[in-house]
Amino acid sequence: MASDANGHLEPIDPAFFAGKRVTVTGGRGFLGRFVCRQLTASGAQVSALGRRDYDLIEQADVRRLFAEQRPQVLIHLAAAVGGIGANVANPGRFLYENGLMGLMLLDEARRAGVEKFVLISSTCSYPKEAPMPLREESIWEGKPVGATGPYGMAKRLLHEALATYREQYGLQGVVLVPANLYGPEDHFDPALSHVIPGIIRRYVEAVEQGAERVQNWGSGTPTREFLHVRDAARAIVLATARHRDPAPVNLGTGVETPIRELAEMVARATGFTGEIAWDPTQPDGQPRRVLDVSKARAFGFEARVPLAEGLAETVAWYKAHRPD
Repeated sequence: MASDANGHLEPIDPAFFAGKRVTVTGGRGFLGRFVCRQLTASGAQVSALGRRDYDLIEQADVRRLFAEQRPQVLIHLAAAVGGIGANVANPGRFLYENGLMGLMLLDEARRAGVEKFVLISSTCSYPKEAPMPLREESIWEGKPVGATGPYGMAKRLLHEALATYREQYGLQGVVLVPANLYGPEDHFDPALSHVIPGIIRRYVEAVEQGAERVQNWGSGTPTREFLHVRDAARAIVLATARHRDPAPVNLGTGVETPIRELAEMVARATGFTGEIAWDPTQPDGQPRRVLDVSKARAFGFEARVPLAEGLAETVAWYKAHRPD
């Protein structure tokens, strides 16, 4: 179990983490907070860093990070990211900033003698036409395209960088590619939210307004894969302790869920009993998205939180914590 009934995290490989200095870039973000909690529960000395601590596209700040934090392990979660609109408006900036911060962190890590560098990548690094389920070997079988293509290309560059740094310098590196994340403490602002928090917000508001109908974009037939943030954090900590191969590894459930079914589960979790309508004149996006997750079993990871259970937990958190 990752946690008991009271939500207390169980330690993962405390013999590896006990007293170890672990720095987490993006450690105050959605995923970062869960990763830092799991690391702390496992005995690590954790530094959770945000932009106000160090500007990771400034070399002087990156060097200051290593001088001040002296990490033995670095987990790189920080990223220049945004919704589809932000990706369309900033393709050059997203490619530059994500590539630059990763390369500078990696080079300073090898100079500082860091034991392990853990890179959190993205499914945006996969080519559009890759066969389903997405297998790690297919990442280089085409160009990442669409609005998130430049972001995905920056992540691909870092995949290769970790492999070459291991070959030349002996730096241990791990590349992890998580599915779509969700869970409590996610971003519910419409300008920032992804698919699950966006749907939850709409259905909670529909219930409060007494709406009889909720209109959804598209046909509802495309499938996506969703990974609870607590499972993702556990996977990252397991891989940090146990995995030593720099080749990318998918993190997910291996379960693809039609968006129509997702909307129905959210409706049940929020108590919405009206009509769930679909507008097929609106775009659906990619028809399928699901990961092959067999490689992650090598370091002991399998997802544990069922989607319906995770959605209910996320709805309850949102209702309890949203601003008045």
